Amino acid sequence: MTILAGSGSSQHTDAYQAGQEAAAGALAALASHTPQLVIVFTTEHYDHATALQGIRASTGTVPLIGCCTGGLITAQGILERGVAALALCGDDLEVALALEPDLSTRPAQAAQSVAEQLEDYLAPLSSPRHSTALIFTDGLTGALAMDTAIHHVATIFGPFCPLIGGAAGDNLQYHQTSLFVNERILGDSIALALLTTAAPIGIGVRHGWQPIGQPCVITRSMANVIYELDGRPALEVYRSLFPHSELTLENFREFTRYHPIGFPQATGEFLVRLPMQANADGSIVCVGMLPEYAVMYIMQGDPVSLLTAAEAAAQQAMTALQGVPVAAAIVIDCVTRPPLLGTRTADEIDHIRAIVGVETPIIGMYSFGEIAADTGPVCFHNKTVVVGVIGKH
Repeated sequence: MTILAGSGSSQHTDAYQAGQEAAAGALAALASHTPQLVIVFTTEHYDHATALQGIRASTGTVPLIGCCTGGLITAQGILERGVAALALCGDDLEVALALEPDLSTRPAQAAQSVAEQLEDYLAPLSSPRHSTALIFTDGLTGALAMDTAIHHVATIFGPFCPLIGGAAGDNLQYHQTSLFVNERILGDSIALALLTTAAPIGIGVRHGWQPIGQPCVITRSMANVIYELDGRPALEVYRSLFPHSELTLENFREFTRYHPIGFPQATGEFLVRLPMQANADGSIVCVGMLPEYAVMYIMQGDPVSLLTAAEAAAQQAMTALQGVPVAAAIVIDCVTRPPLLGTRTADEIDHIRAIVGVETPIIGMYSFGEIAADTGPVCFHNKTVVVGVIGKH
């Protein structure tokens, strides 16, 4: 049994042509083999239906999953505009797909439905084969809905089916995102691809943010809003830690791009949450659920720490293969990281490729939230990079 993979991309201005070229590039590496799965990422510059028609002109009816993104990670580099495809095939690779709408209005039910459609395809615990789920959500439906959905999918699939994926984005336009499963294109939805194979799959999760100052306790919160830290208004605590920053309701969001919050985890890594808004009452609205009475830190990072984290994520993923050669790599990177890396944005991907192999077929997306776990329960992450690698055999 051998896993074969190929990746391709196109920046052609015509949607159909871009889709066809990206898919043809991915298929070229497979020679005459028919893939079991094609993963597709696009940017918002294209009519998605037309791009998928172009992809189908190359792939036919091969199972397909993907979404629109805030940018593409490809073997040709980072593309702000384009279509990217990764094709996978293998002697024992099995793939099952599902797509469910209404994520924002019924996240638990949508997640339960999409997972139950694939539950029967999970590899038995006694089998030498194992299952991994690719998961994509609409990044504009709200972090609370995504958090809820991820929790329910993980509960149904259990601890022996790792999840890796991200929230669809649109290059920070915050207008509309779409998910793809075969010929279906939906917003406000959740998509799953269940991959079952004997080949190992490794996942690495890192972010590069470090705690500063003393820990705080969330003394009052609800869902994704922090009202009080150590009994004081949350914004007041931020202001006391950074007295020279002159934080206001207007500049708070820009400031927290460089100073998110982090919750210490048992693994030693922090779960990062991005504060998005400060309110007049001193409360702070974050991306993702927040545990009340949890200990948290305000974090900081710089290009060096973020690049080091990308290397560590790639190395963690490769270590999980236990020496098996890598067939393909998938990168889910937060859309907020390139502005922080600035001129070193391309270095992040170069560091990852240096570890997974510069000739390894690769596809990646800049996401509105990352979904994965290194150890322990799967989490919805902010400002994090996730690297997944698939072994050849």
